[in-house]
Amino acid sequence: MKQLDPHVVNPWAVDSLKIRIPLNRVKVLDESIRGMVSKVMPATESKEQGRQFYDLDGVLYNVLEETVNSKASRDERGIKTVFSIEQRATRHVPIQYLIILINAKQLGARYFEGITASNVADLHGYLMSLEVVVFSLKELLKGECVDIDFRKDFTAGEEEMKEALNHMHQNTQASTDFDKGSKLFWQKENKGLQFNKRNTTKVRTAPFLKVYSKSLDLLHKSNVFALAHFDTIPQNLWRLEFTVKNKKHLASFDVGNTLSDVLSLTPSDIETMSKRSLKAVLQPRKLDPQTKDERTITPKDLKELNYIILLLDTGMQWHTLKEAVLRGIHGYSRSKGLKRLNDLYDTHIRPIERFKAHHRINDLLKTIGYEF
Repeated sequence: MKQLDPHVVNPWAVDSLKIRIPLNRVKVLDESIRGMVSKVMPATESKEQGRQFYDLDGVLYNVLEETVNSKASRDERGIKTVFSIEQRATRHVPIQYLIILINAKQLGARYFEGITASNVADLHGYLMSLEVVVFSLKELLKGECVDIDFRKDFTAGEEEMKEALNHMHQNTQASTDFDKGSKLFWQKENKGLQFNKRNTTKVRTAPFLKVYSKSLDLLHKSNVFALAHFDTIPQNLWRLEFTVKNKKHLASFDVGNTLSDVLSLTPSDIETMSKRSLKAVLQPRKLDPQTKDERTITPKDLKELNYIILLLDTGMQWHTLKEAVLRGIHGYSRSKGLKRLNDLYDTHIRPIERFKAHHRINDLLKTIGYEF
């Protein structure tokens, strides 16, 4: 059995996507989605002539512009859902489609599950509760998907994460194209690393991929949603996400483009897709050689080191430890004792700390998938 990564708290799942359903399989409840929107001005204030009408108060208006509205949106407790109607050309006749922007926030308190086969019925129920359109769960699963964001959540300390992202940033694939490359951002309310642009058309060579602080995102950007659905905001939570743009991009992974196809993917399947995206944006890793002391530790040194490590493991700071060990010792003996403690620390303990730090960063990069 494969050992689970202790960093990962929410395995791979779908975070958001755009789905398309033929309009003839949908019942429209909110007719404003295909109504006429007019830009008007009182005739006394407008010199433009065109269609005119009187309002209920008898004021004459000039119609300056008319467009067909093709969108309806709902925004409740930090969850925004957009419905629209689009017409696509075919070989025979144009076909109208209902387009819905679906995201995991529509699952409410189950947000961190991501969109999966086990909760898609709840997602469908939420969409129907908005009373914009009506369609069956079967039609939702048959819908065609584009702009699919897959995500994985994991925990990490901020300083370790900063070092890991710096390492990735420094190993970005070189390119002369203006729309390729990585951007490292480390502000108070937004920290992470982004590769390429979301609207990229170079899906194989420049896929969109992002690693960022989900804790900060929920605290600042999505705070209305978080406060409405969670008791607490998770701390030290980071998110890795990548986008699969369209049918052709899905086909490159041997995946169909219906929602049913996408939800049939296992976390392991998505991990494989993620690693291919990472290989498109990152050069093979260059591991730093680890410095370590090769000299044999004498029994005397080992005895003193064991005492020092025992005290450090209790949480005692190095400065406090030295003061405690040298208390009551003065003059040359104190200077000699201080030099010996510092030598032991620099020779044996500091390399161990560097080695442990290296392994923590290495584990984080492995969690992200950067292990090639």
